[in-house]
Amino acid sequence: MDDVQSFRFGKTEPQTPVSLSGMDRLGERMARRLRVLFETLLGVKPVITAQTAEMVNYDLWSAMAPGFGALSTYRLHPLKGTILVRLEAEMISAVVDRFYGGSGTRPRDTQRHEFTRSEDRILAKLSDDIMDAVAKNWADVLPMEASLIAREYDPQSLVLADASDQLLSQCFKINFGKGDGWTIELLLPVVALRQLEPLLSASGPDEQKHKDPLWQTCLARQMGHIRLPAKTVLARPSLTLNELLNLRNGDVIPVNIARSLPLIVGNRVVAHGNVGEQNGRAAFMIESIAKDQTQ
Repeated sequence: MDDVQSFRFGKTEPQTPVSLSGMDRLGERMARRLRVLFETLLGVKPVITAQTAEMVNYDLWSAMAPGFGALSTYRLHPLKGTILVRLEAEMISAVVDRFYGGSGTRPRDTQRHEFTRSEDRILAKLSDDIMDAVAKNWADVLPMEASLIAREYDPQSLVLADASDQLLSQCFKINFGKGDGWTIELLLPVVALRQLEPLLSASGPDEQKHKDPLWQTCLARQMGHIRLPAKTVLARPSLTLNELLNLRNGDVIPVNIARSLPLIVGNRVVAHGNVGEQNGRAAFMIESIAKDQTQ
């Protein structure tokens, strides 16, 4: 028994990640939003392509990340966890150069350790606008609101997750000059994505067998606005054919009004009640719901 390993309660083996194909579909939509965002800032239409989403270990990502860059962490309410927006330092410099009339092809400087004031303002605006675009990308599923937590320049200074945690990396390649282009990276915690896992499920032959609770909620919300005609019947007198053919003005047909009247929608009785008056208008008061109604 020399191979005994310690176990910390509350920790489990990494679970199978949420559907990456679902994130890729959202990534394509996000790329279009980023294209509009950068075009407004740069005055030219950039080329932006969404890369395949992949799972990464936080400790490995931290070790491989560039030593200097724009790292902004956000909370996307009501999702759990922290989301990171990573922008390359060279891209920030190129955006500033382009914004002030330059070509946007400034040479790379690997010795940099800080941003200028203009670059700080641009990177703050870009990061905030990117998170707003993320919230809008999910708006048809769940209303969200992004709030800034902190900005860092060194990945070793980040407080994002435990070293062994798995995160989902979603990258976008952007090019608006003659260079090789740059990378915009979103790092999302799996705990947040699992809240939206039903939407991220890939389409497949078995999809129809499983109900999508988010889709059902949206459908129910829309169906709740459909208007249906409702009616009640006070009496149902019975006449012979001869009595019907001989009806004249002034004839009186005796009827018996029941104590409990049906409320009918379509051809289904949904409730019982009685007719009275409220605020000078005829009204129907429900006394009981039909027993055979199902939710």
